[in-house]
Amino acid sequence: MPGGRRNPGGRSNNSSRSQLNSSGGSYGGNGGPNSLGGVDDKKINENWSSRPLAPKHVPIPVVPVDGQLSFEALSLGISTVAVGLQLLNLYRTVWWLPQSYNEYTMNFYLIDPYLLVFIGTMLVRRLVYALLRKLVDATAPTRWLPTAQRVMRVCLLLVVISVLCWCLYYMSENHNSMKVFYLCYPSISIYFLMFGVSIGPFFDISTAPLYIKEDRKTKFVLDKPLHNCSLSASAIRAEVLSLRSDFNRRLKRALFASSGTAYVCGIAPIIFVPPHLHFNVSWVVQHIVLFWLGRLSAHFAQAYPVRYCDVLHRAALHLGRWTKVEGRNNHIPTQLWNDAVLWPHGSLVKHNKELYRSDGLCTAAEPGNSSHYRFHALFSNPTMLICSLLGLQLSLVVVQLLVLLRTIEWYQVLSMTLLLVTNYYTLFKLARDYLVCWKVYRAEQLVQEKTQAAINNIAQ
Repeated sequence: MPGGRRNPGGRSNNSSRSQLNSSGGSYGGNGGPNSLGGVDDKKINENWSSRPLAPKHVPIPVVPVDGQLSFEALSLGISTVAVGLQLLNLYRTVWWLPQSYNEYTMNFYLIDPYLLVFIGTMLVRRLVYALLRKLVDATAPTRWLPTAQRVMRVCLLLVVISVLCWCLYYMSENHNSMKVFYLCYPSISIYFLMFGVSIGPFFDISTAPLYIKEDRKTKFVLDKPLHNCSLSASAIRAEVLSLRSDFNRRLKRALFASSGTAYVCGIAPIIFVPPHLHFNVSWVVQHIVLFWLGRLSAHFAQAYPVRYCDVLHRAALHLGRWTKVEGRNNHIPTQLWNDAVLWPHGSLVKHNKELYRSDGLCTAAEPGNSSHYRFHALFSNPTMLICSLLGLQLSLVVVQLLVLLRTIEWYQVLSMTLLLVTNYYTLFKLARDYLVCWKVYRAEQLVQEKTQAAINNIAQ
């Protein structure tokens, strides 16, 4: 191997070109006893004397993940509660006073019924799509499954657009046309900017493609790519590129779904408020922000479960990273970087007139490639993403508790209490995922540190 140094065992150049052996397959990894911390130093020395060591993967236990149908049903319930609370914030009455002429808690006659139909259609579309997809998946023949799902998507899109246009027509007759423009234009423009003319993201937040029936039992449940402990550096970089694209797709869909729901449930009712109606502006804006952050955390937790984060982490371990060496010494033996080589730890290479040193057990990244560097920086620590989401959700719950303690109005107490309850489930899922990752990857870190220490001792 054209690494930065030769092995101390005196191997020939041909033997040094041996690539890394696979240390684990797809999600299961190498679940032997060595992967849980009981690594034998003698075995490590023998492996290092014959070939470079590959990263050791610790298998992740099975962590429950909400299916698409259950998640959409829960999201519909939470969104319905949120829009009801926003209407309460806007149209509340003082019905309990003895001299009040109001018999109900809200002035229902001020609420546009076509706006409610519009909001309901936008909220229920994903749940209806999940039900229809499950039905088509169970009844369609194998060879007709992709076509049946595409036809189902187009038909459902036509029905949804027809209902929305019907609502917008009657709303434009009762309200200023600019209000209808404010209701539609932001969502439509952002959608086409993010997804183009694709229909899928309008109904489905997942990135699972259409699979044939033989693959459905695994692919539909996992809804995530699988990691392959490859021996090829080019294959590792291709896998990282695929994972990076999939991560960005999930990010865009989660951002659009949460922001679109917050816009429809929180901002749309404000657009069509009568001019003479007075309400607490700061409280209404606070409701929108808190609801949006709660939906954002929930969609991120659904889009990036524990096993998906584990795939990103394993790929980052195989990718490795290069550290630029400052103050280059011309007498240091180096090699030109070769994209077909999986470089061992401590290799010194030249690329684009710069000198780099490899970190980790193996390195397949391209020196100076910013996307490879960011991928390794984000996912080499497997708990970083889940810990960030947990911190966001925990901060949101703490803020809601503090606001609730200072609230005295009845509608504000009701609004903040229900929002707080809806965020507890997401907090529980993220806390559980973080504890699982922390325990598992602490064992993996011990394995990596012990292996690295053995390599350093032999190199000396």
